[in-house]
Amino acid sequence: MTIKTITEENDLQQLASTLSQKSEFAMDLEFDRNRYRYGFDMCLMQIYDGEDCYLVDPLSGNLNIKTIFPPIENPDIQKVVFAFGEDLRLFHSLGCFPRNLYDLDAATSLLNFQPASLTTLIKEVLDVEVNSSSQQSNWYKRPLSEDQKHYAADDVLYLLDFKKELNRRAEKKGVLGWIIEENAIFDQLDYSDEDHNNLIKEKDKNNMSVFEWYIYRELMEFFDSAAKKYDKPVYQLVNKKLVESLATDPQKIDKWQNIKGIFGRLKNDAFQKKLQKVLITARNEAEEQGLSKSEKASMTMSRDEYLAMRKESNRVNDIKNRVFSPLQDKIAEELGTHAKSFIIPNRLAKEIIADKAELVPDYKVQLFRKYGEELGLDLKEYL
Repeated sequence: MTIKTITEENDLQQLASTLSQKSEFAMDLEFDRNRYRYGFDMCLMQIYDGEDCYLVDPLSGNLNIKTIFPPIENPDIQKVVFAFGEDLRLFHSLGCFPRNLYDLDAATSLLNFQPASLTTLIKEVLDVEVNSSSQQSNWYKRPLSEDQKHYAADDVLYLLDFKKELNRRAEKKGVLGWIIEENAIFDQLDYSDEDHNNLIKEKDKNNMSVFEWYIYRELMEFFDSAAKKYDKPVYQLVNKKLVESLATDPQKIDKWQNIKGIFGRLKNDAFQKKLQKVLITARNEAEEQGLSKSEKASMTMSRDEYLAMRKESNRVNDIKNRVFSPLQDKIAEELGTHAKSFIIPNRLAKEIIADKAELVPDYKVQLFRKYGEELGLDLKEYL
């Protein structure tokens, strides 16, 4: 087995051709999501085809990463992965929709393994020590260190053997079909329209008024544009608390260049004037829209709406405790605590009760009905 670094288009084309002849290959990504630079970016793609390991460098200016997309999207070729949720979001943002994924994370959960890192699980299942020293390293840096290369390779080198062993155990336990159903859901997901920066969160409202919240959002959008320009995450340019203070006390703009914790290249007259213009415009727009300066942004519901929400919450919790908690206990008893947490977590139970559950695989429905009948629970209204 050799580890080959792919930085040229010709080599990537050859790899795509090689993978197109395979029935399966293992795959993983190293990426950065607003940690070292701005945005959600692929820094490395690792592939193991059962013979050789390939480290594809998407940051190389000599290849087009889309060249490798066809075998990844080919439904006749299985891609063996582990905990692939964020990786899938990144692929979708690039216009690539992987098909026929086999996520070993789902398999270990259904086999009642305690949630753990891939390194820990490979040691437990295959008795192999895996390198984990470069997990938190900066994957933008070039050239990659030898330690980074070996860490990246280890993320895929054992996945095919891991899958083979898990399938053996799953078949023996009778849950192989469940694993297949879980992985089939990946083909139905679409994260292409998702906001991957997730800059403004509901929890940011804190004690701001509706008026101040409008200004805060405008300011954050402005700083987001600046972050993109400097290719840095927003948090490296300015602290959210400082932006909040500008929204609630606009006079602080006068002390801009003396405030600590601001990216040095923003401490100048030109940037201060641009920021001040955004702040004044946002306040004027908020005034024109008649936004309240007393009503809290986090309390936008009327009293009747709030009472209705509390009533529905109490209804869901009551059914959860009477009907679904015994079901959860039965599944934990029969299949294990960790399997139960994967099959029917509290969140899913409440979504089913509220008729908001999506993409529930058939095996779960059948399992719930089976155990519900044994326990004398009436689930007809919910399943």
